[in-house]
Amino acid sequence: MSAPTVLWALMVLFCAAGAAEVSAQDTEAEANRRVREVQEPAPEGVELELTKPTREPDEVEWEDEDSGGGGVEWEDEESGDEGEPEDSTDGDKPESEEAGKETFGDRFKRGDLFGFFDAQGRFFPQPAASPAPGVPPQNNYWFDGSIAWEPGFFMNVTDNMNFELILFGRVDQHDRNRTHGDIREGFFELFLDEWTFGFGVHKVFWGVTESRHLVDIINQTDLVEDFDTDIKLGQAMVTSSYTHAKAGTFSVFVMSWARPLVFPSPQGRPTLPLPVDNDLRVYESRLKQGQIDTAFRWSHSMAGFDWGLSYFFGTTREPQLFAVTDANDNPTAFQPFYSLIHQGGLDVQYTVGGWLLKAESIVRGHQGPTFGAVTGGFEYTFNQVSGSIVDIGLILEYSYDSRDNNTFILFNNDFFTGVRLSLSDVGSTAFLVGTFIDAKDGSVFIAAEASRRFGDSWKILLEGRGYIPQASNVLRVFQNDAQIQIDLEYHY
Repeated sequence: MSAPTVLWALMVLFCAAGAAEVSAQDTEAEANRRVREVQEPAPEGVELELTKPTREPDEVEWEDEDSGGGGVEWEDEESGDEGEPEDSTDGDKPESEEAGKETFGDRFKRGDLFGFFDAQGRFFPQPAASPAPGVPPQNNYWFDGSIAWEPGFFMNVTDNMNFELILFGRVDQHDRNRTHGDIREGFFELFLDEWTFGFGVHKVFWGVTESRHLVDIINQTDLVEDFDTDIKLGQAMVTSSYTHAKAGTFSVFVMSWARPLVFPSPQGRPTLPLPVDNDLRVYESRLKQGQIDTAFRWSHSMAGFDWGLSYFFGTTREPQLFAVTDANDNPTAFQPFYSLIHQGGLDVQYTVGGWLLKAESIVRGHQGPTFGAVTGGFEYTFNQVSGSIVDIGLILEYSYDSRDNNTFILFNNDFFTGVRLSLSDVGSTAFLVGTFIDAKDGSVFIAAEASRRFGDSWKILLEGRGYIPQASNVLRVFQNDAQIQIDLEYHY
């Protein structure tokens, strides 16, 4: 038998075997189907009701694919004779039109309520220093407790106008000046394309450095709330800004009723050796607090740089302090004097990799001799150290201030070094330790703070401050006022 004949014979055998296997599988599947029919009950019958279609076939319009309709267009039911009109409970007006109208009351009800309660305790390990030889201190206590509340409300007045209200109040155990209230925000803001307009009471922040914010001049410092000058009071103003994608943001501020700087009372800690009597304050402007202040700022970002150029004219936020004496020429209090100033400012930050290079500078006139001040330095962040959730930032800055005009300034020739530690955990745990070192006499001021959230509403903050001054340094008046502060906040 030849090779082709053998190959054909094998192919026939394979085909026959395959056909037999398929036939066997079909037989087995048929048997299984019959078994299931015997074991499973038959499904209940389904009655089909034939109804008359609500549209005749000629009412269907097939649109051309290029017409943009994308399918079948049915005529409106209300335009036909066969469709029954749907019941309406709101009269002749369509339901969609009524739903689209929204009243001010509806928007007010949808506004957001937020804020926090704060219970604070401050501990002073050392007894208070005497304000003068033979004069006992009025603030010789080791514990000071206080409570605060900051409620807020936000709403969309219209589709392009917002309103925000934030109030603040604190009641302090010892310091009558620290028992105070404030309107932090009471501000309407209108958005019209590239333009933004605002009026009311508002807070505006300018600056980039960590240790000092030289250019931040719009709002007065709430010094009795915290001595680090970061917390601000609300300021009445009208604002306008224009933003251009390539040219940046141009902002104008018109303000009035400048807030005086309130110092702690003789019962407060820390405090000055003489009280600052705001009842004796003097203004250079004949309008006093009614003086109209103006400010302008241009800010922009480009190629890793963020900068702001500002100008301010009006009542200074940092008064000059002059001693008031009695009949025996003994100083009894400080009298604040608020002059009209011109101030130009520049803040700039450059970001490259983990580096932040920062600088702020000002030039101020009409408050004694014209002077300049500058703060600059860098911050470098190590992200996710060794693959952990820890970010570590190192900060180094230098501050120089040439003023010599009776203004209360703590750091005029100082280095600042700091370490910032942030954890990417559920509690957003953060630590910051910073030290000011006087470049001239070596006096030291140390500050540390930590914070952590617990759950959705609770937050705890811990702060500590200490002073190691030389005899000739202004910090010597606070050398006994080292403190530890604990805040427990409930946010809603």
